[in-house]
Amino acid sequence: MAAVASPYGLRPINLIGGRPNPGGAMREIAYTVDNATAIYTGDIILIGASSAGQPTAASATVTTSTGGVVGVCVGVSYVDPVLKYQVHTQFLPANAVTAGYKNIVIKVNDDPQQLYQIQAAGSVAATTRGYQVAVENQGGSVTTGLSTLRAGTPARTATLALRIVDFVDAGSSFTDLIVKFNTGVHMYDATTVTAA
Repeated sequence: MAAVASPYGLRPINLIGGRPNPGGAMREIAYTVDNATAIYTGDIILIGASSAGQPTAASATVTTSTGGVVGVCVGVSYVDPVLKYQVHTQFLPANAVTAGYKNIVIKVNDDPQQLYQIQAAGSVAATTRGYQVAVENQGGSVTTGLSTLRAGTPARTATLALRIVDFVDAGSSFTDLIVKFNTGVHMYDATTVTAA
């Protein structure tokens, strides 16, 4: 039972229908242009939302009209400017290109059928199964490398980013939800044109 607020972003667990896939569907996307904000494991990743073809972490509320949602960050890789060799880690600092990071790759779970676990901002009752929920961006932790993205209050609003599929601990103080991207949010299932 989650009694403490400790959001960790979106964590892949398996696929719709219980098919096994704990985040194994991964696409590596090259990153060559600075982003003003860090990218953390568990962040929602957009393509082309702020610079064409570049992966960026969603910084605002994601909806069916956002466009460009390609999935969730499950790690990053780069040549460290101090160590001078490729490392695999949990987050990419802001302005990494200017800081001398090279060969940067954002690892993205891009399966639109993926189920994720996410902590809610408060208690969520089991009666909200099937509702939609917004995501609230809280940034991330440079200590753990994890996003602090969390789920907002459930609502019957079809344009919100996530749909509640199940619960880990319904009714706890900070409920852990099982969610998937709502219809029309993930770019592989949407008709919204990706912004250039």
